Amino acid sequence: TNNNNTNNNNTNDDASPPSRLSTFQTDLQHFLNLTTPFQTYFDSIPHVNKNRMHYPEYMDICQSRYEGLRDVLVRQGETTSEWILQEFLKSEDVVVSGEEFFRESLS
Repeated sequence: TNNNNTNNNNTNDDASPPSRLSTFQTDLQHFLNLTTPFQTYFDSIPHVNKNRMHYPEYMDICQSRYEGLRDVLVRQGETTSEWILQEFLKSEDVVVSGEEFFRESLS
């Protein structure tokens, strides 16, 4: 019999689960019915904006003078999150990669 599932010395124990990026790449590839993986494309995109710019319109939303605005934005975010989780995701036309992570991020 095959005891790989119960063998503590299984060589696959060290295998890490796929990253969210690789899951997204694979899901997008399948969704678009593409035969070529996205890995090479996504690997070429910089992960950090190295040319950070400062704009005169910049504001620190954590400052006390923005408390009213912050409260409005938080309430709207909570309402939107609830709608996405309870209504939007139920649509047959909506496809989400990494749905468990997506749902946890909105909770």
